Amino acid sequence: MPKSQFIQIESKNALLELLKEGRDFEKIFAVGNAFKDPKSKEIFELAGKKNIPVVKVSRRVINRKLRSSSSESIIGYMYSQNDWKLTELLDKIYQEGKQPFFLILDNLKYTQNVAAITRTAFGVGVNGVIVNPQKKSLVSDETIRISMGAAERVPLVEMNLFNAVKTLKENDIKVYAVDMEGQPYFEKDLRGPIAFVLGAEDVGISAGIMERVDGKISIPMREGIGSLNVSVSAGILTYEKLRQEVTNSK
Repeated sequence: MPKSQFIQIESKNALLELLKEGRDFEKIFAVGNAFKDPKSKEIFELAGKKNIPVVKVSRRVINRKLRSSSSESIIGYMYSQNDWKLTELLDKIYQEGKQPFFLILDNLKYTQNVAAITRTAFGVGVNGVIVNPQKKSLVSDETIRISMGAAERVPLVEMNLFNAVKTLKENDIKVYAVDMEGQPYFEKDLRGPIAFVLGAEDVGISAGIMERVDGKISIPMREGIGSLNVSVSAGILTYEKLRQEVTNSK
């Protein structure tokens, strides 16, 4: 089972989506004029149905509490439970009759990229993101805000990536590294259980991981530019997999 981590949500959009999904919040703080906003009213209605306290405070109080934003008028406090063991997550995926679909992030450093990737991952149906053990959790106020709540909604696994690749392959899940020396992604059959490994833009995928994958796929580029932003690459590849699955199911 996932373990808990206390975080605050500073985005109305993220707060609303998490409430709709049934997540529990300890309390919600809001400035007085926020109660007149339609989106805020929906938040308060959902909070009322779940008996979540809504505390009306001054703008000064809200401003003192804000960490990653300077303009929000609502803050929600909740316990994140997005920290999974890979074996437990695989059991859950199989029990729900779903097809394993993972992204492995090899030492990505920038919050914006991680948040953008998780937002795309949630939209396309990725059911697990795997990263190296982190000193600071990737599920933070900032990633929640930038990803519109997706960083909390896509299951996150922190573990040694060598062991992760080994476990995935033992479960007949193909693991492909995204690398400029690979086969063009649109020529590769991406259907079925799969994991894409994405490396940091400055150093790429580590040599040890590259030796353990089932193959390499690339996104062809015009001469003069080496690579795309890693979050853009994630979007292209995950939606190509979805396209292939949908096209071949007709």
